[in-house]
Parts: sequence; structure tokens; C-alpha cells
Amino acid sequence: MRSVPSRVLVSSALLSLTLIFACSSSSSSDKSNASAGNAGSGGSTGAQAGTSSEAGSTAQTGSNAEGGTSAGIGGAGAADSAGSSAQAGSAGASTDGCTTALICDDFEKYTTGTAPGAPWTNNESGGTVTVDATHAHSGTHAVKFAAASATGYRSAMINLQNTMLLPTTGNVVYGRMMFFLDSAPTMSVHWTFIDGQGKVPNQNYHSVYRYGGQLPITNGADFVGSQLMANYDTPDSYATPAVGPSSDCWLHSDMVVVPVGAWACAEWKFDGAANKMQFWLNGSEVTSLAMNGTGQGCVHEDATFTWSAPSFDRIDLGFESYQADDARNLWIDDVAIGTQKLGCPE
Repeated sequence: MRSVPSRVLVSSALLSLTLIFACSSSSSSDKSNASAGNAGSGGSTGAQAGTSSEAGSTAQTGSNAEGGTSAGIGGAGAADSAGSSAQAGSAGASTDGCTTALICDDFEKYTTGTAPGAPWTNNESGGTVTVDATHAHSGTHAVKFAAASATGYRSAMINLQNTMLLPTTGNVVYGRMMFFLDSAPTMSVHWTFIDGQGKVPNQNYHSVYRYGGQLPITNGADFVGSQLMANYDTPDSYATPAVGPSSDCWLHSDMVVVPVGAWACAEWKFDGAANKMQFWLNGSEVTSLAMNGTGQGCVHEDATFTWSAPSFDRIDLGFESYQADDARNLWIDDVAIGTQKLGCPE
């Protein structure tokens, strides 16, 4: 496994009464670990993304918690979702998309203490993936992703890579999941909990669309949460010799942070034909995470670099990060993948 030289953290601050704008680019370490860690992934790309954090403009202010009430998701544990630190929005005003989904999984059929079976495979590198009966959104089972403390890349994810399901006609993939994150990084750590990847049509390289987070949001000295972020990467550029363009691009949310200590509903859309991606949290779209061809900038390209979508033949869910961080636990439940919007579970 080769190590990629660390990027220098860069920051600039413009002070006003209550608003701080910071621009940072965190170190990239062991990008090749991301490909080496894909055990059991069923023919994944040889250099799956182990990307670093991106530079980007973020605002830190006392209003950044945005008030989130997310009660009303429905099902077991819905009351836990009230009081999230995430974006405001009412969850649960939707129907269950399982009737139209390509796959819908509540993980009840799998054996506790082991990774979920087909159609899922898993990636465990500095973390473990197990079906857990102690913490579930509905029923009695969920999948627990335990990411150990690490100085660099680590991954605990399940992978859907089924040629009967993916790529979809039109190369548009919708997804949804309930998730419970026990804590978020308090430092600048790039982390991922949703990604879609594959080979870029008519090209010889692969690309990855990701949703996760990176930058800490603070209110004075108080930590509010980890800011949500979209990320684009071209992992074959880390190979020797490099193939395709280097990228590592970002789109930060407008101070919306990932919920912790409560069940929350994440929905996403990867539109490969249009080079677009969208994200919803607890039933409300996070419009600042809607990527339409380009983001806010890239580490290795200019800000107008196009996020050329792959033909999405793989979806990964779980927890993955790329810099030094503490141990974290994430649970997911009630996952659905389809070709139209699925809604949060009732």
C-alpha cells in the first residue's frame, strides 16, 4: 500500500460580529488503502476512492443548528429522531417506496453477529460490519458499522453490486436509509456514508459520487456538528500509472450538519445521464447539496471541472473516513434502492 503525501491544511478567516468563513484542505493519506480494503466486493474497481478532504467555503455561526425536529418518521424508534441537530424539516410525510423499489431490506432475515448476506457484500478495513439486534429502527435488526480509531483510511460498508439490478435503465439511482450515528468528528475529517460508483461511459476510468461530511461547525467554542458534503473522485488517478483525470471535488452544505444520537432518514438521487445528485434529510431536500454538473471546487482541478458520472453499477452504505479520527458507530436500517423517489419509511 502506498502513501500519498499529505496536503497542507489551509485556512483563511474573515471576521465579523458572528460569522466566520473558513477554507480548508485536509491531508490525503493511504488513498490506495481504499482499493485494497474492498474484500468481497464482487469485482469492484481496482482503485476505489480513498479520497481526502476538500477545500471549501463554510460558515460557522450560532444559527447553524437550524432547529431540526424530525419526529414523525414512523416505525419503531421514531420518537428518538426528535431534536436532531440537522436541518429543519418534517419527516414522514411520504409513503413507503418498497412497492416500487428494486431492493428493500430491513435486515430482519440475517443472522446477528455476522455481516448481512446476499445481495450485499461488505468492505471491512479498520472496521467491522455486523447485523445487530440491540439497536434497530424497525423490527429487531439493523446493520452496525463499527469504525475503529485510526490514523488514516478506514472503512466499514456494505456494497450492492448486482448486475440484475445495476446499472439501471437511464442510469438514475434513488436510495433511502434510516441511520443512527453515535457521534461526529469534531475536527476536519472527510467521511462518507453513501456512495455510488462505476466506469465513466466512453472513458477508461471510474468515478465516485459520495455523500458524507467534512468540516466542523461551531458556535463560538461549542461544537455544533459535522457539515454535510457531496464529493466527487476519480480513483484510477491514484493508480501507478495514473488513469484518467485527478479530481477530489467538493460541494459543502449550507451549514447543515449530520444528525447524531437519533434515527434520521437520508434519501439521495444519483442522475448519471445529467451529471446531477440530490440529497434529502428527514423528508426535506438539502438544496445546498444539489450538484448540477459542478461543485464549489476541486483539489486537483479548477472549480468548473465537470463531475462526470459513472454508469452506477455499485452502491456502498456505511462509514468510511480518510484522516485520523476516533472510533465511531453507525447503524442503518430500512434501506431501499430504486429508480424513483422512495420516501422515508412509514
